[in-house]
Amino acid sequence: MKQAVIVCHRGASLVAPENTIASLEKAIDLGADVVELDVRSSRDGILYVMHDAVVDRTTNGTGRIADMNSAEIDALDAGGWFAPAFAGERVPRLDAFLDTCQGRIVAYVEIKEGDPAEIRDMLAVRGMLNDAWTFSFDQAIRAEARAKVPDLRRLVLYKHVGSVDRAVAQDAKILEFHPDNLEIDLIASAKEAGLITQMFYAGNDRTVFEKAVRCGVEQMNIDHVDVFRSVERDLMTLV
Repeated sequence: MKQAVIVCHRGASLVAPENTIASLEKAIDLGADVVELDVRSSRDGILYVMHDAVVDRTTNGTGRIADMNSAEIDALDAGGWFAPAFAGERVPRLDAFLDTCQGRIVAYVEIKEGDPAEIRDMLAVRGMLNDAWTFSFDQAIRAEARAKVPDLRRLVLYKHVGSVDRAVAQDAKILEFHPDNLEIDLIASAKEAGLITQMFYAGNDRTVFEKAVRCGVEQMNIDHVDVFRSVERDLMTLV
């Protein structure tokens, strides 16, 4: 049994404010292999790392990030909401975030807004293109990425494609499952088709993690890294 690749969802977001340099550094400290991050664009076309369309939840500001210029976003406090120790943490620009990743951790970029070709070039210039991958819930962005930047590795969700064959037909490299559609036969079929298998789960139920390990999921996109590793260690001692 091989250890799963750990993807830290929005960085180490349980111990540092999500999608910040601080959460990225904590993910690296935890020994994560990959950091998952979300990308949005400012009004003046600068790409930032942020999950929500509005800045209210994770900064001291208000309003849509797409309606703000970069000077306004750069002035926001993205850490104080989480804990006083993180006050002054900024909303990272994507280029600075990738600079921090370079040579230290793989990037999994969820494109909320932005040009896939620009993101591809930002990864390529840092030597990160071969390992990184992307995903978007926006169908138009997914289609644009597939058409314009075929060398940018892409993930698809099983709940979107509905079968391993469709994932392969869409030239995906990674197929992500959720607890409600995780089955050992599907994981085996995906691997046989040359896909990398991944599961997303934000919770900490040990039985869910046990099922993922027993199914042989190769990558875990999770928040509770410590709980998963504990379950994984316990099961590996039984082999």
